Amino acid sequence: MKRNIFNIFKSSAKSIPGRIKKGLLMHFPNAINIDWTASDNSYEAIFYLEEIEHIAKLTSDGILLEYKKNLWLDEVPEIIGTKAAEHGEMMSAIAIYTGKKVKYEIIIRKKDFNRFLLLYDHQGNLLKNKPV
Repeated sequence: MKRNIFNIFKSSAKSIPGRIKKGLLMHFPNAINIDWTASDNSYEAIFYLEEIEHIAKLTSDGILLEYKKNLWLDEVPEIIGTKAAEHGEMMSAIAIYTGKKVKYEIIIRKKDFNRFLLLYDHQGNLLKNKPV
């Protein structure tokens, strides 16, 4: 029993192919505390860079598809912050980079304490508004 529990919590980094690790480190050479998850056609790495959590998704060939970066609230572009403030108090923010495009995922809290996920494009256009 002890061995099975150990295997559940054991890092899967050893089973990640070298090309995938190399693909991640090509874009994020200073990444630390990397935790990997593999699916059928892609790999996801959760890691820290300069004390900020990032999540990167790579193809089975090690090509970066997208990455997410947690943002400090003062890092949110002004147009996004202004638009989000119309919906409630900003609680957290994530930048989502896909190629050269950037989207912003914002969690807001309304006065009644209900929370919503807002997704904006880089110009401040609201793409999604759903309760969380």
